[in-house]
Amino acid sequence: MLFLTRRDDTPATAQWWADVGRDPHAAPGIVRELLGGPSVAGDPAEVAQAVAWARAHPRWSDADPALIGRDGAARSG
Repeated sequence: MLFLTRRDDTPATAQWWADVGRDPHAAPGIVRELLGGPSVAGDPAEVAQAVAWARAHPRWSDADPALIGRDGAARSG
């Protein structure tokens, strides 16, 4: 199991989420779930697909990613 974590703590990531929120039906389900919270669990394929979709978004920045996939074993808290 992996966790997908939302980042909206910078102007660029906040703008990315605002853009996604304007047309949420285009996003994968796991990304739509993140519109309502900070983190969601998913299987590795689902998380990889969501990150690939996110990276194709015009406002995506690898230097300032709006979402991050993390191994559940490494999750703190």
